[in-house]
Amino acid sequence: MQPESRFVESSGVNHHYLEWGNPGNPSVVMFHAVGMCSQIWNNAASDLAKNYHVYSFDLRGHGDTEHPEGGFTFQQIGADVASVLETMGLEGSIGIGHSAGGMSMLIADSMVSGIISKGVLVDTRVGDSPMALLTPEEQKIRMQRTLQKRTIWESREVMYEAYRGRRVFKPWTDEVFGDYIEGNTRPLDDGTVELKCKPAVEEEYYESRRDLDTSQVLKGLGGEYVLLVGAYKGAQTPQDAAVHHLQREAKEFQLKELGAGSHFVPMEHPDLVLKEIRNFID
Repeated sequence: MQPESRFVESSGVNHHYLEWGNPGNPSVVMFHAVGMCSQIWNNAASDLAKNYHVYSFDLRGHGDTEHPEGGFTFQQIGADVASVLETMGLEGSIGIGHSAGGMSMLIADSMVSGIISKGVLVDTRVGDSPMALLTPEEQKIRMQRTLQKRTIWESREVMYEAYRGRRVFKPWTDEVFGDYIEGNTRPLDDGTVELKCKPAVEEEYYESRRDLDTSQVLKGLGGEYVLLVGAYKGAQTPQDAAVHHLQREAKEFQLKELGAGSHFVPMEHPDLVLKEIRNFID
């Protein structure tokens, strides 16, 4: 099933989204991680569209959503999510978000309680920034690598070959990786392609996340949530203080350990993640 590509203006930004399914069905809204795009959810959205009306959004500074100057913070994308859902009349939708996409849903729900009725958080770190797992030197290297990303490529095929063997991308399925390359690049007049999400935008989001105190912004949540976590060193556990905080603030909350995958588990094991999404929302 192919989605429709659409735009909605909200918060002074022209937000891009993909839409699947029958408008008469319950609504599902999907949000991606930093550096990703709406197409990253193509696999899951196509399946969910059998029973739901599905929307997958490009966050501010990503994909085909307009790139205003600045404002690339987690608080801002939370406000964007709340504003977009209100503008489109999607209050009370089911939400699915990976990493920053999940955090944007939580912040929106803390701003407008109940704007997300049921939410699936896929490896969304609900306490300290993921950068806190790294040493200061490792953090510095990570940020340098982000800013040094190559933004112009001869073609999507060249970028595909260059990225496919990298450690992070090796475990991804071919289908999801192909969606990532296509959704994250735009063709230029000279035949080359460029990254839609600029490295400086990624870096600004990472800096914002490092300073975000989730114990202060995640309060009075009106939705029911499940947190799906991958199997890797440093993954969140039911014993984490931040997980306990979310359990107190949400209407209902549970943590599900998937037993497989890294932080990028939706790209590595999309069928497993889809199964758990359906277990929670169907």
